[in-house]
Amino acid sequence: MPMAPAPAPATTTQHSVISMLLFFLLTTITTPLFFNAHASSSSSSSSSLVEGVCHESQNYSFCIQAMHSDPRTSSAKTHMDLAVISIELGISNSTGTLNYIARMYRSPKADPRQQSALKGCLWGYDGAVSSFKSALMELKVDPLTANYDAKVAGDGAVYCSGFMDSAGIKDSAMSDGNFFTSSFSNIAFVITNYLG
Repeated sequence: MPMAPAPAPATTTQHSVISMLLFFLLTTITTPLFFNAHASSSSSSSSSLVEGVCHESQNYSFCIQAMHSDPRTSSAKTHMDLAVISIELGISNSTGTLNYIARMYRSPKADPRQQSALKGCLWGYDGAVSSFKSALMELKVDPLTANYDAKVAGDGAVYCSGFMDSAGIKDSAMSDGNFFTSSFSNIAFVITNYLG
């Protein structure tokens, strides 16, 4: 019986083509797995960082919602990252509340009996915004002072609540602003405790 001819040995070019195909196949399969695992692990680590902080805050559910409302939170890797986010959220909220109160105070329809309380709220919120901004500037150079400023930023909202109560002001936007400012102050205080 005649034997079939032996297959020709693979050439170097054929080996190169096969190697390139295998490399391409392996990288197209493993690269997405690597990046998904890394993204998942990064997201998981930022989630556990946020969870840990929020468990120490005064209002866990608000903390979780507030921190995750900022898209930067999902890529936060350190307490410093979270501190910047929480303080910037505090600045944004307290500035918005300050502007709202200022419009009420300057309104020709403002009740003259409430003007003194609104002026007190303006004073309190001016301090809150300043304290949040100071905390942000001090984060990297003086974390202990940043921690203190984050804490006292909430005082403006506490003062404003007292002024509102004494003048009988029932305004849900102001009440919400007071709650948010106090909450962001607390969250920032908890986070900056980790920096000092």
